[in-house]
Amino acid sequence: MQTHFSSLGQYSIASAKIPEPEVIGSGGNSTPQIGIPLRLDVWHGSMRPGEGLELVSLSAKLWALDGYISICPPVPLNTTLQSQFPRIQDQLCYLNFPLDAIRLTHLERERNGGDMKFRLEAALLINQLFAVGKTPGEMSSQTIWGHVQAHQLHLQAELKIPRDTWVARVLPNVGYGVIHILEFPAAPLESCAKLQHSMQALQQAQELHKIGLYDDAVGKCRVALDPFFEFIETTGEDKVVRRVPTLKRSWETQLGKATYSWLDGTLGAIKEAANRAHHSPRAHYSQLDSQMIFAIASAVVAYVARTVEIEPSK
Repeated sequence: MQTHFSSLGQYSIASAKIPEPEVIGSGGNSTPQIGIPLRLDVWHGSMRPGEGLELVSLSAKLWALDGYISICPPVPLNTTLQSQFPRIQDQLCYLNFPLDAIRLTHLERERNGGDMKFRLEAALLINQLFAVGKTPGEMSSQTIWGHVQAHQLHLQAELKIPRDTWVARVLPNVGYGVIHILEFPAAPLESCAKLQHSMQALQQAQELHKIGLYDDAVGKCRVALDPFFEFIETTGEDKVVRRVPTLKRSWETQLGKATYSWLDGTLGAIKEAANRAHHSPRAHYSQLDSQMIFAIASAVVAYVARTVEIEPSK
């Protein structure tokens, strides 16, 4: 996108191009920051001999839709325009905005799997100059500038960082959205449709996690465990008969009572944790929630694949 700074007197002299797909993250999880590229164009064709403009620095603040996010250190420009050199064009400046884990988590929650939207406020510091003389020497003499007045030119722009850019260029480079893949024990997954169903659900959970859809990723972890349960009719104290999901009884013979009870409790705990968003519209999962539930569910599926003889579907 292209936008303009405020005018210097009656002249509009500065504009900027902000290529949103070139935004990038850096610093890892220790010093995370977002780098927003800005290509600066400054031109003043109405300067008379002896007049000059010193481009001092470029500073900026970054805002999310619901409030302030970060401020970047000033970027020095160290350029002087004069009648013989009235323009700089397409000068690349990277505005680096420091972040932390709390703000990244907040941004991911607001993004909710879509594009990332920001408001950028930038200020271009310019000194108005006038030539007061030259340094001695005919061949290498330089203009001696006197300071006339300082000016700040301001810019506001609404940015929309494409989801693909945010997921591929920002999150991995700030140590966010990284998931550790567990290597599953060798098992004939193709010969067991039910276990393959679990693997497919976990693969889908992994992809959903990568693009920031943490609620959906946890839901897929729950789906991965569904084939391990059977429904048993149980009469409650209210005399109502309900079908209650129970770890398959046939596994108790294979695993032994102690291991069966442990696995039953583990699976139940994962399902309970993953059910939170299904029962409350205000309950959501963070990146850490999704990562931990995925890791535990993956480990349990790997254990079942290695330990339990599962009958192939007919």
